[in-house]
Amino acid sequence: MSILRKFTLALSYVTTCPFLRKPSSDAEIAGLACYLPAAGLVVGGVLLLCWRSLLFVGAPPAVLATGSVIAWIAFTGGIHLDGLMDAADGILSHRSRDRMLEIMQDSRTGTFGAVSGMLLILSKFSGLISVQTELVGWALLVIPAWARWAEVIAIGCYPYAREQGMGKIWHESTAVPGDLFKALAVPLIATVLLCTFGCCWQLLVIACSATVFSGILASIYMNSQIQGQTGDTYGAVVEIAEAVGIMAFAAAVSAAPSLTATPL
Repeated sequence: MSILRKFTLALSYVTTCPFLRKPSSDAEIAGLACYLPAAGLVVGGVLLLCWRSLLFVGAPPAVLATGSVIAWIAFTGGIHLDGLMDAADGILSHRSRDRMLEIMQDSRTGTFGAVSGMLLILSKFSGLISVQTELVGWALLVIPAWARWAEVIAIGCYPYAREQGMGKIWHESTAVPGDLFKALAVPLIATVLLCTFGCCWQLLVIACSATVFSGILASIYMNSQIQGQTGDTYGAVVEIAEAVGIMAFAAAVSAAPSLTATPL
């Protein structure tokens, strides 16, 4: 299978892009983890386009933030948000490991899941509405890619917590450390290029570092609770990493507004 085909399969799996055929078997899913950051860069490209379009028509900050969050959820189909909510329902119940995994499989959303979902959306919204600079578009471009690199770490470095599950093939077909380095290439090159062509490197380094670090911490915590990862926790890692990345970017802009003086 060609690299382009693998990339389009990975993109179709984690987005609602209508022009791509989704994987139909485990054989097609195998080995796709290292393409997730590249898919994340496409997600970021959609967010950048949305942000720039709203900025061009003079949308106020609240509309900019709301439109971007809606586009974020719509283009990914809420797949990662659903994982976060399911993971929160199980892990925050503080039951036995087996009971946590059972709760996470329940399609119904409980209190912990609903609250976690609302807080996640609020976190992204508050981060975006508090940043009044064109540079936020470039942060939106690369943060989803870095969040999915943190997801690849969770996929490859921790055991799968269930005997069977949709995420098991992702873990079993991910080679460590080889696929981690392959997956790193796209977000790293994209970030270096942005910094090279004039985007404030300090802000991007802070945002991207916070994204990866929070994703790793989230995966460590969830692994400590259920002794492994699941498809739901993979989604939770992405959502938490993205939200922290955007909030870290906003905090950095607020702390050092002079850094926004030279937008790309």
